[in-house]
Amino acid sequence: MRKKLCYREAQILIKKHLVTSASEYRDFRTSDEDLKSKLPYQPMVFYKEDWKGWDDFTSFKNKELDIDIRMLQKIAEQLNIKTKADYNQAIKDNLIGSPISISKIKGFSNWSNFFHQSEYISFEDLLIFTRSLSLKSQMDWREWCKNNERPKDVPFNLRKIYYDDFTRVCFDHKYSFWKFIFVG
Repeated sequence: MRKKLCYREAQILIKKHLVTSASEYRDFRTSDEDLKSKLPYQPMVFYKEDWKGWDDFTSFKNKELDIDIRMLQKIAEQLNIKTKADYNQAIKDNLIGSPISISKIKGFSNWSNFFHQSEYISFEDLLIFTRSLSLKSQMDWREWCKNNERPKDVPFNLRKIYYDDFTRVCFDHKYSFWKFIFVG
């Protein structure tokens, strides 16, 4: 059995691989037999003398990472990565320098958008559709969705899918997201 890394060595290793949480640590540790032998199963117990919490251990305070999402998309495209599983494998193979949890990267909304395989209509088409409904608010939208059959290519959670598009178009934020979507 191989000796476990000391607290500082483990901290440096997981920081180098952009591990940012307990669940990412677990995934990272189990991704390789060598890592299993170097890193403890329960670091809070193994390093109890040094342990100050996950934020300290990962050197990550719960915030979005300042990584260029568009650059990651280009790298994924160059490597012909088309699925979440392929992306995660590329991280494990050190082909992409990204945290295991891509959701912490500013600009990431979902995998379909990341891979430019959106199942939803474009932002411009969404505006034509939503403004034709004569709605005024998010509550109106929810009510409309309850009482009507929403097209499959229009998501229920508009803000999650289209907020980045909204900020690109309406960068001065004169309007709220919902007012802009329904009224303009």
